[in-house]
Amino acid sequence: MRLKEPGLSERKRFSFVRLLIQWHKENRRPFPWRKNQHPYRVLIAEILLQRTPANRVSTFFPHFVDRFPEPQSIISTSVQELEQFLKPMGLKKRAYWLVKLMKDICEKHNCKIPDKEDELTHLPGVGRYTARAVLAFGFKKDVAIVDINVARVLSRVFGLSERKRQPHADTEIWTLASLLVPKGKGPEYNEALLDFAALVCGKTPFCHICPINESCEYYIALQKKLNM
Repeated sequence: MRLKEPGLSERKRFSFVRLLIQWHKENRRPFPWRKNQHPYRVLIAEILLQRTPANRVSTFFPHFVDRFPEPQSIISTSVQELEQFLKPMGLKKRAYWLVKLMKDICEKHNCKIPDKEDELTHLPGVGRYTARAVLAFGFKKDVAIVDINVARVLSRVFGLSERKRQPHADTEIWTLASLLVPKGKGPEYNEALLDFAALVCGKTPFCHICPINESCEYYIALQKKLNM
């Protein structure tokens, strides 16, 4: 069995969520896409953030949404013009996919961002994570979101053995992630989880400042090794 008991106990799940949200109140990252979380703005942010550092996108995002405030403004722009706009940020290759994506949205959804996961994932360039992020932050739905960083946190805290390749595609991690989402607080919790993964539980974790370390399977195992 990949899950070590009591790693998935209800008490531990509740404690994890509570401590995470509490930590986030003092440590929330003030990204510009977190203001006025309209579904379109959330989708644009997620497309720009793909394989691109958040701090880099943060400086550019306000200029992008000022210039292209809605899907129609993108499809009325040529790919070449959009490429030149994105070029200074090294995001030139996103132009083609952004135009294709917005054309699909306007043709199939009347220029409105769909609010159903299956409709979102049928859009070009939109995978499960991006679709869930739009649902969570743009539509304020209580859904789980899992990327490689979230998968790392959940695997450590709850004692799951990560798949070496694409742990964020692991069905067990997605199941756990869904169990953790607190009713009515999905967007807040998901933001907290993403920020925690970036600031505390990175590839090299800062276990000494972690508010969850006393119940973290990874940290407990590490302490046992150090005390042997």
